[in-house]
Amino acid sequence: MQLPDPLRMNDWDNRRFFRAFQVLQAALIGVICLDLAGFHMPIAREILAFIYMTFMPGILVLKALRLHGLGAVRTTLYSAGLSLAVLMLTGLAANTFYPLLGYMRPFSLEALFPMLIIVMQILLLIALARDREYAGSSTFVLAFPPAPAVPLLVLLPLIAIIGTHVRNEHHMVTYLFLLLILIALVGLAAGFDRFIPASCYPLAVYSIALALLYHTSLISGYIWGYDIHHELHLVNSVLGPGLWDSTIPYNTNGMLSVVMLVPIYSLITGMDPVWVFKIIYPLLFALVALALYSVVERQTNARIGFLSVFFFVSFFVFYTEMVSLARQQIAEIFLSLTILAMVDRSIDRGMRSILLVIFGFAMIVSHYGLSYIYLLSLIPAWLLLVFAERLPAGIGERLLGPRGTRKHNLPAGTHIRTLILPYILALILLAYLWYSTVAGGTAFATIAEIGDKIGAALFAEAFSPTTAQGMHILTSQAVTPLHSLAKVIHMATQGLIGVGLLATLLGRRRWRIEPEYIAISIVFLLVNLAGIIVPFFASSLNTSRLYHITLILLAPFAIIGGMALYEAVVGRIKVARSVPFMGTAYQALAVFFAVFLLFNTGLIYQVAGDSPTSMALETTRDKPVFNGKELMGAEWLIAAGEKRPIYVDGMRWWLLLGFDPDHQRYLPANASLLEPGSYLYFGTYNVVRESVRIEVKEHAVLSADYTGAGRFTRNRDRIYDNAGSAVYYW
Repeated sequence: MQLPDPLRMNDWDNRRFFRAFQVLQAALIGVICLDLAGFHMPIAREILAFIYMTFMPGILVLKALRLHGLGAVRTTLYSAGLSLAVLMLTGLAANTFYPLLGYMRPFSLEALFPMLIIVMQILLLIALARDREYAGSSTFVLAFPPAPAVPLLVLLPLIAIIGTHVRNEHHMVTYLFLLLILIALVGLAAGFDRFIPASCYPLAVYSIALALLYHTSLISGYIWGYDIHHELHLVNSVLGPGLWDSTIPYNTNGMLSVVMLVPIYSLITGMDPVWVFKIIYPLLFALVALALYSVVERQTNARIGFLSVFFFVSFFVFYTEMVSLARQQIAEIFLSLTILAMVDRSIDRGMRSILLVIFGFAMIVSHYGLSYIYLLSLIPAWLLLVFAERLPAGIGERLLGPRGTRKHNLPAGTHIRTLILPYILALILLAYLWYSTVAGGTAFATIAEIGDKIGAALFAEAFSPTTAQGMHILTSQAVTPLHSLAKVIHMATQGLIGVGLLATLLGRRRWRIEPEYIAISIVFLLVNLAGIIVPFFASSLNTSRLYHITLILLAPFAIIGGMALYEAVVGRIKVARSVPFMGTAYQALAVFFAVFLLFNTGLIYQVAGDSPTSMALETTRDKPVFNGKELMGAEWLIAAGEKRPIYVDGMRWWLLLGFDPDHQRYLPANASLLEPGSYLYFGTYNVVRESVRIEVKEHAVLSADYTGAGRFTRNRDRIYDNAGSAVYYW
């Protein structure tokens, strides 16, 4: 039995597409109306709204651009990215025009949903008018799984959901252990070319990415982490009054990925913003893995693509720090799509330019830090390309590939480079206009402040462990020998990247890697180096996040570097191939990165009982994971606090950030420094362990220590206590 491929709706004929679109839209309208009337159909509204908003606007834009024959993977990726851009702009338009018409609550269901329907109908008319001559193609898909591996791959996210539920309710992590072992086995199976065919690699990378994200994001019934609490505060500041105040002077307030996208998903799906962050955003962020696979696979081969993405998602930042950075999750989707459009030679240059501008602008309004890194990397990358083009023919081709494009069946000498100066200048102008005008220009002021700090300390404090956060990590002593081994493994991956990039430059004819990709990768490698050397550079984002960002482009070179080393060492010592797991370079790399995954997820530390680090597997240590009683205590305090200063320790500080960032204070080491007439908030860890976390920042390095809570509460009135949180009046 065969059915039309729903992942390639832009390739359907117009009549079939029109009918399917209207049926989906009518079903969503009907379900929402029934919900409002009190007849709730479980999950129906959430699923229909997610599909409608996440894919249909982008499908309409693809049809309007007359982009067909992209295949299921690229159609899914481009449609999702374009849909997110359309949703953010729709929210911005609603926030701008509704008040002009006298309606001051644009972010309400009765105002936003009709506007979204109108926007979709306009896009539908444009798409059908521009694409009216397209007759459609035979895009069919088998109704049954094509390989035995499919059920296992589909089950991975489900095991993550079950595992986190059991952990939350019963403090048992058996299912999460099983999940991580299965993911490592999937990586090994791909490396050994067993059980999982290359046709299943796209499903595999998405399922692995989503499972890793869910195994942390679904911890607790509330958001956990760091910046995400402030992001939730800004979302509630939009949903509460029903209007986005663009003048609130917070960097994050200018990011449409938070203040537009979350309220839209929350209102249309009917989900609380907390669950939008915990369920929907991981579904979106996992697309980054799929996009990177498509980028690498098109330039190398399927197995290198899979192993590259396996390395990328195994690094702990992907499923820990990024879970609490919603705005960067969305921005990385646009960055990965920008890279995909840059190397996608199946689309003509004009259409790629349109996609690059759309995704570039969407990235700018999604996260300022990532956008700054990308924009600042484009200029030296462009200069590198221009310089290589002006070198003698042999040298230029050796560095960045042939100047002609015979491998794309175009005449030699044809200039199809997409990384051009007008594109860079356009993005810089858009970034300047947005960051200098929205949210009081704080995002623009932030980069200027960072530049001043770097300039002031560049020559005097370069390589200093107190100012260069990357150098501090390299020179600091690991807590145990097992953690020292993990540090060596991390450093080995960076060495593989350097070897791989060098091997690529020296062996250009072996790979199909695009010149733009290589040029930006070289700059990203220098960005990594700057994180180690340049004062205050890495600390503006955190060194781990900076490395994670650069891995978006650099991960494939670790695989290429591993292959080059294997060929140089094992290839010359034939007896070495008889060693277990060393039969091929792919097998050796699969084993290495499976071990890398088990270290990064903390499973090895947990089994060994050696200073566990996992957010999911470790349930006793102090972490930014908060329970219902802590939440109740914070809500009570904010409601009754009368805008007095609120002192809180370094870990609970993040919870309070989601409620009232203007009145909380870090708890000082000296109790006498607390302001009279203020409040002191304690969470569960503080109450049960009678301990508080005191944080001290010296230049770019944050240090923390725990001290007894008694000296802060002695002779003080406890005015609130629910056995999980407490409030004292100072």
